[in-house]
Amino acid sequence: MATITLIPLLGTLLLIYSLHKLWTFFYNAFLHPVAKFPGPPYVWTDWYQCYNDVYLSRNWTDVLKELHEKYGDVVRVGANELHFSRPSVYNEIYSPSRRWDKDATLYRVFNQDESSFGFPTYREAKARKDILAPLFSHRATCEMQGVVKNHLDRLCTALRKRHAAGQSSDMLFALRSFSLDCITTYCFAQDVHASEAEEFRHPIVEAMDAAVPAVRVLQYFEPLRKVVFGMPPWLGKLTDPNTGARVALQEMLLKQVKEYVQNPKSMHETSTPTIYHRLLDPELNRETGGVPSLKSLRDEALSLFFGGAESSGNVSMLGTWHILQTPAIETRLREELRQAWSDLATMPQLEDLEKLPYLTAIIKESLRISPSVPVPLPRVVPPQGTTLSGQQIPGGTVVGMSLRFVHESEEIFHDAKTFDPERWLQPDAAAASLEKWLVAFSKGPRNCIGQNLAMCELYMAFAALFRRFEVVLDGTRAEDLSWTEGFLPFFNPRHMRAFCRPVEA
Repeated sequence: MATITLIPLLGTLLLIYSLHKLWTFFYNAFLHPVAKFPGPPYVWTDWYQCYNDVYLSRNWTDVLKELHEKYGDVVRVGANELHFSRPSVYNEIYSPSRRWDKDATLYRVFNQDESSFGFPTYREAKARKDILAPLFSHRATCEMQGVVKNHLDRLCTALRKRHAAGQSSDMLFALRSFSLDCITTYCFAQDVHASEAEEFRHPIVEAMDAAVPAVRVLQYFEPLRKVVFGMPPWLGKLTDPNTGARVALQEMLLKQVKEYVQNPKSMHETSTPTIYHRLLDPELNRETGGVPSLKSLRDEALSLFFGGAESSGNVSMLGTWHILQTPAIETRLREELRQAWSDLATMPQLEDLEKLPYLTAIIKESLRISPSVPVPLPRVVPPQGTTLSGQQIPGGTVVGMSLRFVHESEEIFHDAKTFDPERWLQPDAAAASLEKWLVAFSKGPRNCIGQNLAMCELYMAFAALFRRFEVVLDGTRAEDLSWTEGFLPFFNPRHMRAFCRPVEA
């Protein structure tokens, strides 16, 4: 009897669900506030990007370029999402005066929603960044540059050993290992000795690399994301070696957090300041209602860890590749470094490296040519709406723009596909006009908090590679540096290999 009664009820529920879906599709297609903007068919289902990302395995930014060629400067790319192509709009969306919230759809995939990176609201993120910012100021970075130098020496020792053994090095993993060692020491007073790992294949480096492709799947399937991040640590370690390394990293950071929370005096035993010296300071956290929760401390640690360990390695690897493609660029860089760094045993201070015009131009061009974070960083237009690209945008609309539309713009960067440090050495006015279009660390109140540390790593890595070594490619071709998008780029597994022969003077 109960079964007979249940069948009509299920049928009714199914009908209601189907009607709701049909109404949603109809509303999104014809009545939604952004329906007036042009876009591809079926974009109103919110599965258009998933189809291209997951099923077709296409880079979303490549799809966006095609859409803008077909539909114009403003394109509807989701049920409630617009993308823009005019470079000027980038500085409008991510302007320091735009205190817009992040759209949580993308950022929740990282399971770091209680961090300066993951907080969706401007208010929460600003409060956290204000606490951490002094640790990442240019002054603080200069004071801590000894940490970076020590890890750079370790990397150079590993490169010399491999050359002495007749072995080339995977430069992507080598440079990421250097960055990983820097961020763990700088932020957590921990040392994982990644640069000493065999073939630079430290488990954490490999786990971080393997995590990038997963982003393009997990962001579309919420139940799967919850299963992955809700998995007990012991099960995560069993399912996949890379997952195990990532879990081990989280456990290491959580153990450190718990130790400092339970015994604050132990923080005084660290060799360098850590993020916890500030996050666990009651006075600094007075306006935020007290020190962060254990989860928030762990989230912050993970966001800084993953944010700081990959990007600068990617940039220095790609920059090195491009330098080696043009002998005139390499020769000029070596000459400048030789003049500024005459005694190989004594590396110049960061402040002195920053004054070298050609090295600085090399770094800027490497940042421009690198994909950095290629995907659009979504922001939510406030309720009153706004004007972008000359059009009124309804409140609540998700808007974004990939930095590739800025860095690859022929209007701004002539012959944008070419690696050309000279573009940054023009007369002051012309060079200054380009500066605002270098957006590798994003712009505005949600820009990268660790950019000063990243720049320190880039100055020292480029200086050391081209002053201490003769770098010779080991069969690497341009196609070996191809990449696909996660949140960060995922490079061809071959990467870039090179022999690093030490120079004598």
